[in-house]
Amino acid sequence: MILLTKTELNNPTLFKKKKEDYIKSLQEIVQKEYNINFEFDELGDLLISVCRANVFDVVRKYRRKMLLNEKNVLRWLKEKLIPNTVIMSIDDEDIIKLLLFSLEITYQMLEGGTKATMTQKGFRERRRSFEAILVDQFAGKFGEVVLKKFLEKQFSAKIELDWEISRSIDQFRNDIVNAKNKISIKTSPSLAGIWAEADIGYDYGVYVKSSMPKHIILQFFIEVCGFSRLIEFAEARISDNKFKDYLEKIKGRIEISKCGDLKTKFKGFIEGYFKTAEFKPIRKGRELPYLGEVRESRYLVPISKLRYTKNDWEDFLVENTLI
Repeated sequence: MILLTKTELNNPTLFKKKKEDYIKSLQEIVQKEYNINFEFDELGDLLISVCRANVFDVVRKYRRKMLLNEKNVLRWLKEKLIPNTVIMSIDDEDIIKLLLFSLEITYQMLEGGTKATMTQKGFRERRRSFEAILVDQFAGKFGEVVLKKFLEKQFSAKIELDWEISRSIDQFRNDIVNAKNKISIKTSPSLAGIWAEADIGYDYGVYVKSSMPKHIILQFFIEVCGFSRLIEFAEARISDNKFKDYLEKIKGRIEISKCGDLKTKFKGFIEGYFKTAEFKPIRKGRELPYLGEVRESRYLVPISKLRYTKNDWEDFLVENTLI
């Protein structure tokens, strides 16, 4: 067993530094046994979340010490993390649809086409707002795409997501439009998080963690050869030797020769779901471990209490008439 400290659990950076060799050994196991490539930070943050919530009893107390049970960590890998991980390429139809949806809803928000409209105070601020809004839209809806892909592949379910863009904002808009009950799917970029959430008024909450490029538009632009067209455009018009040198350096940095090589992956880690009827909302102002103050009353459930097994998902689909 491996010794843990509260200081490490409160600091993901320190945790990954102290447990570097162990995390790397888990990376090798996942690559060898499951042929999945996890980045060091991805697996490290996912592991600390499991330790914080004590999923699979991976942390055991012995006298005044906390010990990491390596056998139970391997059980978590095999029984939960790997089966509930979804990996999609940049050319996946659902990823492309998500990009187009995010672009359109962002344009409409800036143009006043939706109720959530951003104030524009000049080109530079508008441009910065556009990029920030697009990333938020993409990241926020990514979990829905991940769950759809997972349920359709694993259970041949028919999942219809809400792709409509409306001027109104419904209070309890169903994230799966053909589901019998109200389902809230929340996506979190924090792989170290331990709290699944749902707004009051929903029947189910689903929690998905995401790992994706920080600069989504730029990554699409590079891999679908948008940058090559830009460089060609610039080369035809630039005569200054200094800027020609800049162009050559840019070519090298973006690996223009590999344009069309679609290698970017989007990962989703489905922690599971909960029924809101089985829990009480957490009231505004309460302090929760590894989260801090609750700023809005809502359901908050630790990942250790989520349902995630194959049988659980079959029940979820039946209860919501999705199969």
